[in-house]
Amino acid sequence: MPLDAVTLQSDLEALFAAPPASGAACAGLWAAAMLDYATAVVPPSTTVSVAAQTLATALASAFASPNAAPAFDAAFAAFAASVGLGMAPAFAPTPPAAPLAVGDLLAGSQPTHAAAAAAFAALIDEWFRAGIATLVAPPFTVVAWS
Repeated sequence: MPLDAVTLQSDLEALFAAPPASGAACAGLWAAAMLDYATAVVPPSTTVSVAAQTLATALASAFASPNAAPAFDAAFAAFAASVGLGMAPAFAPTPPAAPLAVGDLLAGSQPTHAAAAAAFAALIDEWFRAGIATLVAPPFTVVAWS
């Protein structure tokens, strides 16, 4: 199974319905959700687990900041870059170029945990699928991350 937006939404809904008390624990659940989401990414990556660990650390720092949105975006950019590195040597990855822009989503509110999870999952899924990988041998096929 490729990228799993359904499981991402489900994991985020559970997180939003019962958020942990600490930022570090919250970061760990976000990272676990992204691990579930990207484990079977196409082209395959050998670094999704490492990327999730990096994400957890970066998000823990972000959540300690009063303005977490820019650091949240940076954490996700680092996650995508790390996932991309695991596509080598068969593919040359190009992670999503634009930032996730979670601040735009946070500027509004959602009526339910389910709606918030759906909005976050859709934003992340659309952004992550902007990544591409180029086969490094002929015919040099370009593959969108899926």
